[in-house]
Amino acid sequence: MSEPLVGAIVDTRYELRRLIAHGGMGLVFEAHHRFTRRTVVIKLLPEANRPNKEARGRLLREAHALAAVRHTGMVEVLDAGVCAENGPYLVLEMLEGRTLDGILAARQHLSIADTVQIGRQICDAMAYAHARGVIHRDLKPSNVFVARTEVGVEAIKLIDLGVAALSEEQLAQLDRKLTSTHEVLGTPEYMAPEQLWGRPIDARTDVYAIGISLFQCLTGEVPYVGTYPDVLVQVSHAEEPPRVRDVRPDVSPALAKVIEQALEKEPESRFRSTGELGRALVAASGLLPAPTQLLGTSAEDPPPSTPRVETEDEPDAQEIKLVRKKAPRADGTAGVAPDSPPRRRQFLRAPYTTPVFLLAASGHRPVEARSEEISEEGMLVVSPVTFALGVRLTLRFASPVTGEILVAPARVRWAREGRGKSALGLEFEGVAQQIRQAVIDYIGSLGVGPDIL
Repeated sequence: MSEPLVGAIVDTRYELRRLIAHGGMGLVFEAHHRFTRRTVVIKLLPEANRPNKEARGRLLREAHALAAVRHTGMVEVLDAGVCAENGPYLVLEMLEGRTLDGILAARQHLSIADTVQIGRQICDAMAYAHARGVIHRDLKPSNVFVARTEVGVEAIKLIDLGVAALSEEQLAQLDRKLTSTHEVLGTPEYMAPEQLWGRPIDARTDVYAIGISLFQCLTGEVPYVGTYPDVLVQVSHAEEPPRVRDVRPDVSPALAKVIEQALEKEPESRFRSTGELGRALVAASGLLPAPTQLLGTSAEDPPPSTPRVETEDEPDAQEIKLVRKKAPRADGTAGVAPDSPPRRRQFLRAPYTTPVFLLAASGHRPVEARSEEISEEGMLVVSPVTFALGVRLTLRFASPVTGEILVAPARVRWAREGRGKSALGLEFEGVAQQIRQAVIDYIGSLGVGPDIL
């Protein structure tokens, strides 16, 4: 066996087209079914992890969980198997859009209306899952995908059920050692107190994670930050739930109370189910169910400074000053440039997720970032470090059409920092026509037009 590469064929029928994401536990590719011609997503294990029983078990667990929960709010599982060359694999539907984590990295916080609609849809999907014995237990913005449907509206899709807790019936089909409701699994900042303490979990554990995610959508921050021990201490010492209006005072007291109830330390004090939480969000906000407006809703670049909260609910809402953990600067300096007016985009753009390596002329080691959007004029990327405005970079990323590695010069046009990472607006400079044409062809294939910008 060897590390799967673009162009490889998985199990005789899935041709790998481009790398979408990679990490220690998995590789995610866009793939093409050689016989049906359908574009799909395929998850594989890195070569080093294929003999690992836990890693194989997580992939199998995700397949079982998604098969048990076929809902419009969940990414659809299409196939799964094991092949001699590439080991176990999972095939999922291909989604067009961006993760909520990527959107928050660029915007830092969302409108009240979009936050409520995101919460409502997550709650609907999880109520369906809970009724079928599946607890996600790793709900967080990076596992919430904002997808554009075939009819052009946005819909929330939950992804990555690799650490989901399953029902007794489903456990009978798996090695029980792979899944225990007492395991401490998840991302500490979004874990409920009972998870942190290693106690039994239930549907109210997901209620808490949804509450943390909605708190972040409104304020741009999570209330507890750090490693597992750090968060454990902070949560254990907290005497009451974090207060939304202390950071975002334009949120109504009724809506703030709903989110704070979801964040109660004791499960008995929270909503009993995600369905109950979803109904409470709608009632407190007075909003009817509607799609979000998060993909391509503005044709302007955001300024690099801390943003002003804009709300149609209260035109006189005061400016909210958010204190953020800054991402480290690649050049060793701190801060961002002064405010500058937004600049009108000249080209259509589309969501595009792939690893991007950023190399500065200063000779620093390449920085691995992740793209969120692409257009003829540049890319929006999320980076673990930030760069000063105007800095010139060399970008290495996969072509959205062929998957081959492209090299393009660019400069930093705007930067926005928050929660230990930075969103960067990168403008191409003198790129080859081959690259521009690849972007044009990709955007054209998605049917992106001015009416959805």
